[in-house]
Amino acid sequence: MTYLGTQPNDVKKNTGLYTPSEILQLEKDGHWGGSLELIAEQTVSGASTINFTTIKENVYDVHLMQLSLIEGATSMYTELRLSNDGGSSFETANYMRSVQYGGTDNSFGTNRTTSTDRFSILGFTSTGTPINVYVYLYNLGSSGKHSFITHQGTPSPTYMYFGGQGYNVAETINAIQILNSAGASFTGGTAKLYGVKQ
Repeated sequence: MTYLGTQPNDVKKNTGLYTPSEILQLEKDGHWGGSLELIAEQTVSGASTINFTTIKENVYDVHLMQLSLIEGATSMYTELRLSNDGGSSFETANYMRSVQYGGTDNSFGTNRTTSTDRFSILGFTSTGTPINVYVYLYNLGSSGKHSFITHQGTPSPTYMYFGGQGYNVAETINAIQILNSAGASFTGGTAKLYGVKQ
């Protein structure tokens, strides 16, 4: 059966059907939708923030941030702030969130507000408990659109935290900061930022 829709991002003439070898070649060349480009990677130790100041917001409409085995020097929430000036300063207003959490101890609930000073991307984490989080960020480089995120993460195998959050100002975002609620240092882990090809 022939695909009848339009494919504006095609770099290979086709009838809408790809063979597995064509898909693999398109992925290798970075043309297959959903392919990732690693923009930056940071290993964390002793810093209270993780700043990404080169994010290729003019190239990608969607970014993926991956936090792996991040630990803090004290109990904390893992949080995120955005910048419109390349990371010279980070916005401290106009964030809103709606997050759900739950654990095997029946501690289910929501964390939501229409006015806060940052995104909360992972719930409370005890000292020495590493976290893993995936955050998708949308419209960062679009000056006429509001940026928003979706995320999911686990501070331990028995707990989950996920939701969606928005930045209520239409402007170009060109830097991202990861921080913890206690203001203490991160003691370990890796943060990666990817661009998602459309």
